[in-house]
Amino acid sequence: MRKKSYVLLLFVMIFSLIMAGCGGGADSGNDGGTSENTNENTNTNTNANEGSNEPPKEKVEISFWHTYTDADAGPINKVVENFNNSQDSIKVNILGNQDPTKQLTAISGGAAPDVLLTYWNNIGPWATAGAVLDLSDSIAKDGFDTGAIIPAAAERMMIDGKFYAMPFTMSMANSLMYNKAAFEEAGITAPPETLEQLFEYAKQLTKKDDKGNITKIGFIPDYPWIDNVFWPIIFGGSWYDESTGKVTPNAPANVESIAYQRSFYEEFGKDQIDKFKSGMGKRGTPQDPLLTGQLAMMIGWEYNFMPERAEDGPIGVAPFPYPEAKPELKGSGMVSPRAVFIPQKAKHPAEAWEFIKYLMTQDVQVEFSLEAHVIPTVKSALDDQRLYTDENKTMHSFYERAKSENLNGFPNSPYINEYLQALSEETEKALKGTITPQEAMDNVAKKIQPLADK
Repeated sequence: MRKKSYVLLLFVMIFSLIMAGCGGGADSGNDGGTSENTNENTNTNTNANEGSNEPPKEKVEISFWHTYTDADAGPINKVVENFNNSQDSIKVNILGNQDPTKQLTAISGGAAPDVLLTYWNNIGPWATAGAVLDLSDSIAKDGFDTGAIIPAAAERMMIDGKFYAMPFTMSMANSLMYNKAAFEEAGITAPPETLEQLFEYAKQLTKKDDKGNITKIGFIPDYPWIDNVFWPIIFGGSWYDESTGKVTPNAPANVESIAYQRSFYEEFGKDQIDKFKSGMGKRGTPQDPLLTGQLAMMIGWEYNFMPERAEDGPIGVAPFPYPEAKPELKGSGMVSPRAVFIPQKAKHPAEAWEFIKYLMTQDVQVEFSLEAHVIPTVKSALDDQRLYTDENKTMHSFYERAKSENLNGFPNSPYINEYLQALSEETEKALKGTITPQEAMDNVAKKIQPLADK
């Protein structure tokens, strides 16, 4: 489908892209996602020269870049330290605070590190441009079990059926967070189970003054941002048809998901919602609208309101509602992983692969999750009892919901960022009422199909 000229042009264009994820903003004795001989691989040369007249081999030093800031780098620094102490063959040198622009400059030039941790949506464009190593041979050679990884996270690492990265961690949106006091005041005793109930509860929780101005609102579908992937997933939508090679932003479920969001603007008034938004407290501060009760419900990620969602805290957490007519979609939600990959120009790809395998073991997944409060991507880690401590209780429900078979994400492709941008632009027009949901998604198809054809 892709011509060489398009790939070359794409690689040049990548420099001007601003990379970001679609959402925020992070092991009992079995190895999750690895073959039985993983520990043998990571300790290859520990005793290789014992009893030999040959001099001991020097450690191979590899470089590892990641996106975490200095303030957040403690957990990943600990992982690297543990790896370096676990064997005598490889030493990992770590460099943090490397955003996608810095990463792309390095991997497209002559100074590529050996391993990088980046946002998942960089993998498609970079791999297509020839900057990322195809992991197929390494996976086959070692019998690496990709089936041990949460499918929705694993699929984000693939292009044309091949793995170009591994999902070290993932964020997940399939929860509803709500203000307990607002529910109590409205006489609501339990969170909504269906989207229809969510809409009715939102009306009950919305308050206006004597001039008709909204003073409290039950739910805003595009707060804190337009979720152009989350909502279609909730409705069972899709974005690409493998059998036809056609993009499907205008699939009925996608259009339905925008119409549902639009119904809140029709109910409360676009101007009223916009005016209310402009006076909302700043997110992540003591004036956060969900904390103060200005907003009663919102889409929740695992990193939201961690202390406040304790049992005696002000914020409640529940599975996100599903369409009443489609109970089979219960547990739906989107994932946004962080990907570890090897650049095509890496000097030590074999050693880099050994380090990646280590990152995907159950022990490392559990230990990092406990330190960084993120969701593991290895399925067996989700049942590891080390995660289920009282101190880690606010994460327990997220581990359970990460087991859902209805998790999904946006497909990776060379044109992923253009596709996501078009979805956001056209969805915003539909929410404002300047065009219909069907027109909005038809517009996306017209913009993106030519890119898919190339």
